[in-house]
Amino acid sequence: MSLPFDAYQLSPEDYERSQQALWKLTTACMQDVGFTSLGFAPSAGASEQSEAHEDLRYGTYNQQEAERLGYRPDFGQHARVAAVGGEEPRLTAEEEAALDGVSPGRTDGEPARARSTRGAEPVPEEGCYGQALDELTGGQGETYLDDSTVEELGGQSYETSLEDPKVAAVFARWSACMAAKSLTCKSPIDANNDPSFTGDVAGTKEKQVATADTQCKHSTGLVSVWHDAEAAIQRGLISENGTKLARIQALNAVIRAKSAAVLR
Repeated sequence: MSLPFDAYQLSPEDYERSQQALWKLTTACMQDVGFTSLGFAPSAGASEQSEAHEDLRYGTYNQQEAERLGYRPDFGQHARVAAVGGEEPRLTAEEEAALDGVSPGRTDGEPARARSTRGAEPVPEEGCYGQALDELTGGQGETYLDDSTVEELGGQSYETSLEDPKVAAVFARWSACMAAKSLTCKSPIDANNDPSFTGDVAGTKEKQVATADTQCKHSTGLVSVWHDAEAAIQRGLISENGTKLARIQALNAVIRAKSAAVLR
């Protein structure tokens, strides 16, 4: 289920490793400026329980899950990693100042920069976290984890795919398949978004429709047709936005390489 835009995003595994590397660099800096007892490392292995968001991009297609959950994703297995390692460590005001480079003594205007710790060790201008982020990203910390460009183009490719003649044709075949099961649905999007499917748990009707949906997707080859159409659209968008996407790809390559070096 991969799509061309995947090449311009960090995978869940890449993200997890980058967070581990970022906090390893941050912790080393914090210890250098006098906070020797500080130790925080995001846990490893969380990404193994994740799936990329594209796996449900075209709706449910697993009949066993549809029979059990209707249109409700199994969030325990399919949720993309949002955070690794739980909450960040609780810090004192002085530790916070060393971490973000801002003095705990606030002013009415710009906050004062933290220049040294109580033990007179100098604090990096951007704090230990900012220094670590710059090191991880090659000085491009402001764009770390900024997926806005790729997400915007991804939304555009999805919407455009709905207008593709091949997608419209396979939707019609899918709708006819659903009608043969005594279910009236114009498209799998309409089926998935039925306003009557409410509540915390899928009801009998929702499970029935979702199961039929997966069966008709399989018999018509809907997911493959839709995916191929959107992949072609994304390749066109990559050509149109090559310079911008190349910068994103280069940054991600820096992050992967630096993370590997730090964790090695």
